Amino acid sequence: MKKTIAGLAAFLLLAACGPESQTAADMPVITVFGAIETEPTRAAMDPDIEPLFSQYGLVFEAAAELSWSQLAALEQHRIDTDYPAGGPVRHFSGPLLRDVLDLVRPREEEIIVTALDGYQRSMARMTLDVHDVILAIRLDGDPIPLGGFGPAMIVWPRAQDQALNGMPDDDWVWGVFAIEVRAESASLAP
Repeated sequence: MKKTIAGLAAFLLLAACGPESQTAADMPVITVFGAIETEPTRAAMDPDIEPLFSQYGLVFEAAAELSWSQLAALEQHRIDTDYPAGGPVRHFSGPLLRDVLDLVRPREEEIIVTALDGYQRSMARMTLDVHDVILAIRLDGDPIPLGGFGPAMIVWPRAQDQALNGMPDDDWVWGVFAIEVRAESASLAP
């Protein structure tokens, strides 16, 4: 618990330390790294000033950072579904995850999504192409805040897609801040 709180505090501190000309909506929300073809928008991970990346073993030489504004500029999709499973129906909206990935032109077919608390899930790109999974940035019409499910959350259309009927919450990653694109599976942190 202490590590999670310290990691979240470090994330918030880093987010607040950007150039003064940037608005909060222009600050990076998601870092995408690994086998991507887009021009990097940031340099290598620095373990001295990025303890959250370091703690979770997210090491990269270059990456693409995506801001809330960039995510909001993509076509928005709404999913009305129960979350957690069996709970109240909530209204999530954001871009399709496959559209977010298209911004960085992934060269491989697997992504690893990492949340602020270190929770990670591996997902096949093919699965994201079949189902209209979104990277939600709004909940019930409002931006998803840190301390809640934000800054972003993976949301599956289990109420609309019969193939996802009865789907558990394991792949519903909230607090998403990093996405790695890679070729082969590896063991993930619980």
